[in-house]
Amino acid sequence: MISNPLSIVIPVKNREKLILRALDSVYNQTYRPIRLIVVDNDSTDATVPAVEKWKEAHESEDFSVKIVSETRPGAAAARNRGLLEVDTDYMLFFDSDDVMLPELAITVMEAFDKNKKLDLVYWRTAYINAKEEVIPKRFAKLDLIRRHIYNGVLCTISYAIRTSFIKRIGGWDSSLKAWDDWELGLRILLNEPDMKGIFRVLVHIYPQTDSITGTDFHSKAGEWEKAIAAMEKDARELTSGSLQRRILSMLLYRKINLAALYSRENFSTLGRDLLETSLKSSGLSKWKKRLLRLIYTYTKNGGRGGYLLWD
Repeated sequence: MISNPLSIVIPVKNREKLILRALDSVYNQTYRPIRLIVVDNDSTDATVPAVEKWKEAHESEDFSVKIVSETRPGAAAARNRGLLEVDTDYMLFFDSDDVMLPELAITVMEAFDKNKKLDLVYWRTAYINAKEEVIPKRFAKLDLIRRHIYNGVLCTISYAIRTSFIKRIGGWDSSLKAWDDWELGLRILLNEPDMKGIFRVLVHIYPQTDSITGTDFHSKAGEWEKAIAAMEKDARELTSGSLQRRILSMLLYRKINLAALYSRENFSTLGRDLLETSLKSSGLSKWKKRLLRLIYTYTKNGGRGGYLLWD
């Protein structure tokens, strides 16, 4: 029987009406022991009292709950604060507004126990829409760098990881206020972990209008670009040759895609500026620039999957 404890870090800010659903899903895991770490990110509502009351009702010898505080703004800073508290071999990050299915922890811990070389176990997730329908997200077992850059395979709530591995690569980039999990996912992959993918859906995502991602792009213009710039830096520092060129090419596509999304949201000047700036500094041939302009127009007008035309 597996007895290795699993740590779960959940950052939270002003989620008094949602956090208990996420906490209940952790408590309902069929695996023990679990060490739950909740990081309050300077909440101004009744989140902390709600979590404290929940802790009193649920904590036990094989289910510990620790509540800590991080006043620096941003989920990445809060997750790094939680990571400081982790002293188990394996851990995972979770979000305060989502739900893990009861078999998640036992599934990943069995995988780690079966293969002691594994650094990371990742799984499929699914959106729950307004009609309570389950919409599975894309999943990949091949060409993970490409699929992550285009489809975000390693999002925050989609993997468990060896604690020493994520600490070794530096944890979260707390300077990023958007797409921080996307950047970390690429950095994880570039550090070549031993991985195992589980095709089953193990997490249900409940989109929120006030989430860090939000419901539009223009309101956080500049923050998305910072994440892409950080990923370009990761590629230059951790890769070389054809792999580096390929990653930078895919990230260029993501900038063109972002420009098109700005324009689709009727912020055409913002979109065109990003398009022209990105193309000017790309060093691409004229025909490749024309292709990216075509992808920009296609995406701006509602098209999806433009990356299939690029790489």
